[in-house]
Amino acid sequence: MDSQPGTQPDGASLPVIAVVAGPTATILNTPPMGADPAALVPQRLGEDVSIEVVDHSGHPIDEHLNSATGGALRKVTLARGQLVALPLPEGAGPAAQSFFPSAERLYEELDALWTDEAGHTGALGRLARYRHFRAGPPAGYTCGEAPEVLGVDFFPYGAWESRAEPDIGTLMTITNKVQEIVGAAEVAGVQWLEGSPVIEETLYWLGLLIDTDKPIVGQVAQRLHRSIGSDGGQNLVDGVRYIVSEAWNLDGRGDAVGAVLVADGVVRTARGAYKVAGRPGGYAGGGPVATCTTRWPIRLEYRPLRRHTRDSAVRISALPREVRALDGAGGSRPVRVTDSSGRLDPEVLPVVDIVVYGRYGIAGGACGCADLGVKDAVSHNVERHGLAGFVLEGIAPNGWASRAVESSLSAAVYSGFPVVWCGRGRPEDPVGRTPAPFVAGSNLGATKARMLLLACLLKFGAAPAAEDPNRPTAAEQRATAAYVRSLQEVFDTH
Repeated sequence: MDSQPGTQPDGASLPVIAVVAGPTATILNTPPMGADPAALVPQRLGEDVSIEVVDHSGHPIDEHLNSATGGALRKVTLARGQLVALPLPEGAGPAAQSFFPSAERLYEELDALWTDEAGHTGALGRLARYRHFRAGPPAGYTCGEAPEVLGVDFFPYGAWESRAEPDIGTLMTITNKVQEIVGAAEVAGVQWLEGSPVIEETLYWLGLLIDTDKPIVGQVAQRLHRSIGSDGGQNLVDGVRYIVSEAWNLDGRGDAVGAVLVADGVVRTARGAYKVAGRPGGYAGGGPVATCTTRWPIRLEYRPLRRHTRDSAVRISALPREVRALDGAGGSRPVRVTDSSGRLDPEVLPVVDIVVYGRYGIAGGACGCADLGVKDAVSHNVERHGLAGFVLEGIAPNGWASRAVESSLSAAVYSGFPVVWCGRGRPEDPVGRTPAPFVAGSNLGATKARMLLLACLLKFGAAPAAEDPNRPTAAEQRATAAYVRSLQEVFDTH
């Protein structure tokens, strides 16, 4: 359903959309308050206020036509609790954090202070009801009985001392939270808000892991909320329109598209979307599955064929309770992947490194660094990480590198750490078939291949380790080949 501008559906009949605030989300960021004393900032009135304004001064044509009246005044009443753009009170300091901790205030401001092209407020509220959640949000509540901690509970960007990047443990927490949210019967879909340069990784991951038949929509902004040219508001409205349109429900079984990014009036699959520029229109990758022209209902243009969400081979419900991981002593040990309630175990922390190849490296390799540090990384993984792997970003499209790099990566596989080959940059052609013992990364870029390999480690565990990784026996090669075939099937279909 797409409500027409100005209509007010019965609130109880509107679908419920879960809005999840994620890390470094520019869509939840604002310009620094107090930088300019003349700047108007939305603030909440503490009491009812009546003021007088110049009649017909809302538009310069009306103002000109009514100038002969001498500027007649008209009374306007503002209600207590209403948001109004006002100068900051004298002596007010800047906000402790520029990011909103969740999206409630953003949605309130957009509905109260912004209008659609027809001049109506409430563009979001006319379409749906909202439940707001936080999962690795961009701002935190640092006061009170349980103060939140930068880099643990919230993840902004900015100056060195005030920025933080989420780790693999945060990703596991995010995954469990989103799975829990979509499981609520009342939720019709999810909006995932994250920083525009990195949402493509998280969104692809959620499309692989989350077991749901409901749409997951990634939402971004290239410019700060409240700033000139801010694009986040329209992106959010378009994301809501996509969810409530049910264009994604082609066969009546639920979402047939998978996780998508909705930005700049275009709907792209999470697998295909890549950020290429820091401005509106800065995403590319694959043809759009739909467009969001405001005058027309949203319709799907094509149906992606890759497996996702409810049909993904690596969705949470399809993962084993435990897998085998290396134990650092030449053997293996069981590692729990999911708990009794089906949630990812917060202690399962797979590691995948990206090896980036560029021509004209160290000649000869006598100093031992011609393999781009792969041997050192393998040694570290053997000691510290029972579940690990590598992605080689080699030449496009086939993923080749130097013989030194490939030789070290081959030994890595026979040490128990699978290796995926990708072409550099944003490849369009697939890698094709790779020599043993490597996995072909299809047409995925290295960052997304990394996410899929992380998921495969949760599904299949570590590769079988050879007694001598540089000289595996025929039986060891066969065991590794069988493991690699399992991963290859996933990379060919997801």
